[in-house]
Amino acid sequence: MSYKTLERLEYLRKFNSNRAWINHDLYRLMYREELYILAYERIKSKPGNMTAGTDGKTLDGFSLEKIQSIIQQMRDESFQFKPARTSYIPKANGKRRKLSIPCVVDKIVQEVMRTILEAIYDSPYQPYFAPTSHGFRPHRSCHTALRDFRHRWSGVNWIIEGDIRSFFDEIETNTLIALLSKKIKDQRFLNLIRKALKAGYLDLHGHKQEGLIGTPQGSILSPILANVYLNELDEFIETLRTKLEKGQRKRANQAYQLLSRAKSRLVAKGKTKSQEFKEISQKMRKLPSKEVNDPEFIRIKYLRFADDWIVGVCGGHSLAEGIKQQIQEFLKQHLKLTLSEEKTRITNARQEESNFLGTILKLGDGKEAKLTKARNGIGKERKFKRRSTGWQTVMKAPLAKLIQRLKEKGFCSSEGRPKPKAGWAYLDADQLINHYSSINRGIQNYYRFSDNWWQLSRIQYILQYSLAMTLGRKYKISTAQVFKRFGKKLSYTLKRRGAREGVEKEQKISFYLNEDWKKQRDGFQIGSERPDLVRIGQRMRTRSKLGQPCCICGKGAEQVKVEMHHVRHLRKQSGKRVAKGFNQILRNLNRKQIPVCKECHEKIHRGEYDSYNLGDLAYTPN
Repeated sequence: MSYKTLERLEYLRKFNSNRAWINHDLYRLMYREELYILAYERIKSKPGNMTAGTDGKTLDGFSLEKIQSIIQQMRDESFQFKPARTSYIPKANGKRRKLSIPCVVDKIVQEVMRTILEAIYDSPYQPYFAPTSHGFRPHRSCHTALRDFRHRWSGVNWIIEGDIRSFFDEIETNTLIALLSKKIKDQRFLNLIRKALKAGYLDLHGHKQEGLIGTPQGSILSPILANVYLNELDEFIETLRTKLEKGQRKRANQAYQLLSRAKSRLVAKGKTKSQEFKEISQKMRKLPSKEVNDPEFIRIKYLRFADDWIVGVCGGHSLAEGIKQQIQEFLKQHLKLTLSEEKTRITNARQEESNFLGTILKLGDGKEAKLTKARNGIGKERKFKRRSTGWQTVMKAPLAKLIQRLKEKGFCSSEGRPKPKAGWAYLDADQLINHYSSINRGIQNYYRFSDNWWQLSRIQYILQYSLAMTLGRKYKISTAQVFKRFGKKLSYTLKRRGAREGVEKEQKISFYLNEDWKKQRDGFQIGSERPDLVRIGQRMRTRSKLGQPCCICGKGAEQVKVEMHHVRHLRKQSGKRVAKGFNQILRNLNRKQIPVCKECHEKIHRGEYDSYNLGDLAYTPN
């Protein structure tokens, strides 16, 4: 990628660290070939790139020539987004969520636009988005939001769980464009965004439906546009917080102070081993040192992930109710959005459970009272119990919901008894083990921070025995015989022949079995620092195969049209030849995309190169 294009993006990020900066002449970035190559590299291996849109095309056959065609359409402003293909996926409440599948060219263009918008709104130097927003942002995630709850929400009295009714479907286009206009004064770029929003979709009967309102879920642009829209809510709640908060610290708890003075008197009399001293100490451990409901001390907490948000109120119930009403009015009047009355609720943080990002939240005895060692003045150790006031954050994995989810997927009964997953019995043993391990590891990685971490051993047990039963069904043996053959960890030795060496190799694959169930309250999976855009972009451009010569005949783009050949997936060998024909070469190369000329590409699809070997290629793409 040319340094000049990346340098322009880097300037955008630096300039937009100033919230007052206004962006002009963005549309000309849509002429930069390098941005389209970067967009292609980012999406080429993502799930769905081989799913055809309404034009019937996939990434197979994408080329620099197509990029130049897009750029020409951008120059004369004739580019039009095509209606998306629509599918419906089931939701937990029994309803269905509409998912849009854009055409492949639209995906590339949307990724270029998203890159530009991210440079404007999510600058690493000083993001325009609020720090309370965690959804669909670089190096922010569900875990950064939940970590914030863990460390900053202790002492909260009430939690408001917010639910915006049909958020993505109800985003008002004119309001969104007006919000974008605060930072972007380039009508051509804004018109391009409007075109993307108005493209519409084809319903299940093939009839075009106009995109009059909303942003399509499945669109690459939707997440960042949703954050632009709801950033107004973030700023409104920050204004509320500044206006409502008061007091430096909570006043002292009088009951606790009385006990403290009584304890001091006993210490002065040397009665530290008396029964009265022990009873007072026990009572003090159960009491907060500060007044819980101090009307002169108010604090407001807030977290948002996409359209899911929660507000924490350190104050009275009437205050929480008032905040909810103000948020409801703001959403209706300024953003044309509606709160779901049945799903938006106020919960008592100590007595009731709230749900956020698949996690049960409340306040209570989050830290177990345990013996702690400390040294006295003469070097000896003494033991004492750490105080637990019952106002610490408690975060739990929803065990019942997880078991219900496993039941719906066919891993267990409604009571949580493991059963074989019949639909997977046809898979090879190594595939089965990898599938089950992936599920077990994914659940454990997500909930590693939970205060009921050890209870996830139940989930692991269900998956372990479901895997054993599925293997038993596959090999027509009992579960006991499965464990005898594969061992406790259900291990399988995969034999495969090396691509170039011709030597048979062995790889042992085992079910992921965690044996450490010690609580890890800070077990959040947080990514590293944000990578440098210039360095990453240059590496992607250098390694991109777009524009390279045909790897079969060796002809370059100056002689023939070169495009990319894509395959959906490459099954690795398991003691037998699984990848067939030309795909066997791709498997040996460990690649799902290679550059080929138009003529060779057509021959691949006709099967004329099925007998080829690696040595028959003009060159081997790195």
